[in-house]
Amino acid sequence: MTDQLFAEIHTLADFSEEDIRLFVSKFEEVFIPKGEHFLVAGQISKSIGYIQSGLTMHYSIHNGNEIPCDFTEENEWVAYLKSFTTGTVSDMYIKALEDTHIWSLTSIRMNELFTCQPKFMALRNYYTELAFIRNAEHAANLATLQAKQRYDKFRMQRSGLINRVPQYHIAAYLGIQPQSLSRLRNEKSTS
Repeated sequence: MTDQLFAEIHTLADFSEEDIRLFVSKFEEVFIPKGEHFLVAGQISKSIGYIQSGLTMHYSIHNGNEIPCDFTEENEWVAYLKSFTTGTVSDMYIKALEDTHIWSLTSIRMNELFTCQPKFMALRNYYTELAFIRNAEHAANLATLQAKQRYDKFRMQRSGLINRVPQYHIAAYLGIQPQSLSRLRNEKSTS
């Protein structure tokens, strides 16, 4: 696990070293090779993960095309909360875009953690709210911003992804054609 995660945890609640050891003991390290999936549509999501290194993409399939809904990178949580929380079949895929090392927590082990130390529920609430805010902001951006504004905002907020995510995925995520993204990128490089 990363120092950044432990620092975040300590800011959310007063966790003792014993609490942190309990927290770490519930996770398992998982390696997902580039191109492999953390979750496949049709499965029930039984785990969430904290990305130590690597990059994943949430996507759905529409007319045979992968439509990205989100990207998750180092020091972020990866999960499909709809399936994980409700225990329903996923309509979403989560694929590694790079070799990815994840600290994985199953729903069973998470509930054990909450039983042993209920204040860990504060972490679940905090990270669930962050995911909700991020998804709502992306939906609002798609509905209200012009293509250039969406691209500029993506570059500003997720600059580390510009050279890591294939451009056709970024274009689909932003709801624009790949040719339009190329034009926007060329405008930025010449200005």
